[in-house]
Amino acid sequence: MSTNKLTSIVRRGTMLGAAFAIIASAFAPAASTFADSLNPLTDRSLTLSSSAPGWDDKDGSGNTLYAPPNSGANGRQSGNTFAFKVSTNSTDTGPGATSLPITGMTFQYCTTPAGLCRAPGDNLAHAANSATTIAAETSDLEVVTSDPTEVAPGAFGTYVDAATGAVKAIPTAANFVVYYMTSDNGTPTVFDDDTWAPSSGWVMTTKEEQNSDTTGKDNQINLVNEDGQGFAAGTSVKVVFFATGTNYITNPGSGAFFVKINTYHTVDNDDAEAPAFDLDNVIDGGVTVANVMNLSIQITTKVLETMEFSVGTVDPNTLSNAQLATATGVPGAAHTPCGRILMGMDPDDAKNTLSMGDQDGEFSLSTERTYSTHSYWRLSSNSSAGATVYYSGNTLSNTVGDKIEANGEEADVPALGAEQFGIAMANGTGADLDAPNSVGYKVNYKTETAAGKLYEYGADDNAAGLAAYRANIAANLVDAGANPITTTGLDASMFTGTPAAADNASYHFPQLYPLVPQAEYAAGAGNVNSDYGTIDTAFAFDETSQQIPVALATQSDQVVDCVTAKMRYIANIAATTPAGIYTTKVNYIAAPQY
Repeated sequence: MSTNKLTSIVRRGTMLGAAFAIIASAFAPAASTFADSLNPLTDRSLTLSSSAPGWDDKDGSGNTLYAPPNSGANGRQSGNTFAFKVSTNSTDTGPGATSLPITGMTFQYCTTPAGLCRAPGDNLAHAANSATTIAAETSDLEVVTSDPTEVAPGAFGTYVDAATGAVKAIPTAANFVVYYMTSDNGTPTVFDDDTWAPSSGWVMTTKEEQNSDTTGKDNQINLVNEDGQGFAAGTSVKVVFFATGTNYITNPGSGAFFVKINTYHTVDNDDAEAPAFDLDNVIDGGVTVANVMNLSIQITTKVLETMEFSVGTVDPNTLSNAQLATATGVPGAAHTPCGRILMGMDPDDAKNTLSMGDQDGEFSLSTERTYSTHSYWRLSSNSSAGATVYYSGNTLSNTVGDKIEANGEEADVPALGAEQFGIAMANGTGADLDAPNSVGYKVNYKTETAAGKLYEYGADDNAAGLAAYRANIAANLVDAGANPITTTGLDASMFTGTPAAADNASYHFPQLYPLVPQAEYAAGAGNVNSDYGTIDTAFAFDETSQQIPVALATQSDQVVDCVTAKMRYIANIAATTPAGIYTTKVNYIAAPQY
């Protein structure tokens, strides 16, 4: 190699070395003794509660009912979550400290990741009318606040899962929260017991920070903490801005946008409503995160209204497999979730016909006993606003117009020697009536049919389940709840509460819940004769129901799934009640509310 070539190479190398030296010198002033702004925030991301354009805040039906603030369908009132790791240690604040805690953060929304900032937006009217954010399918980004408040440290666990850092609820009385992973204060590994903790004391303000073709909208979020918060290098931090009706971020109408993030060790906070941030005080920053607007995919389909309402005298859950096959006329019939109430034990039986009275005296009434009988109804419906079940009918009467006096619209206890006809639901007793829950108002299958005391007759007297149930009651002298039906051949899951099919909510003990019984008709489970213990039942019957149906049970805020009621009927006569054959018909009406 020639000397001239070597000299040329040396000269060029010297020039390159000088060039690098100049660059290093040019950046040196930005690195203070407290921070290094060349250290960027790493692992950074921005998650939007909605990526819909800001002008799009309605659901697929064109209303806002199912598009509340902070929901995926609402781009007009969006929430933002920023996640990042700090690069610079800001925890060393003792004597001879080489760092200062973070006292400020800024989040500036721009159309480009660097250079002059213009707030994102495609509302062409923004220059002429800076107050306009939303126009016809266009919108400008805007940070809207009205006295924004921080999530209180004591409420942190209500809204954030401390184990995962995921938001689990949207606060209604707070608008933002800052939190960090505590294990990152050491040397984190994937085996660390990561726990997220709140960083409190932050104050949020907003401002318009644009210097190119301004939209006139606030596009920067400022967080200031007078006491400061120190983070070890590598600490994971999250900043969540929740959207409410008065504090939210309106997304731009289209395209990508960028958010520039900086953390600061010193903030001029003389004006709390407009703090000043000096780039010389940056700790970590000079970085952006990006996102883009997308119009939501709209899918339309239809769920048709459904209802299953059956009224009868036999609950199929109480039948053995053989009895079920006979009653339905289907050989090999199997129990199914929410099987229809049947109209008799045998297809040849008179459908939905009950007898009431002394079984050894041609079902005649007496002044010495209160006689009863029972039937069932079962309802399922996908009516989101609940349902109401009514009854309509007349009291017992004979062919010449004589009537047994009805109990009336107020419930009365059974009283010997007085004319009475009443109905009530035998669903739930005691505390079950006072504190209904997800298994509330269970059907009480107890009947007054012990040997020598046959005061209650039902078309299902020979049902295998009821026979076993009565045996349990007689042997243990306890009520229904302690002795559910478990006879071999029955679907035991219906009565134990243990689903035979875990994913099918219709497998449960027959119950009235979520319907709530009307008070006058809620006390049909228990004793109507003192031979069985203290009389603890009450019955009503409103004769005006023949023209205007009377409500038995109702609820108005959810669908009803396999709701079952046992209807119990009682009759008493006086010594002066005219002789005759007395009959009546009671009609049950289900009215779902969609």
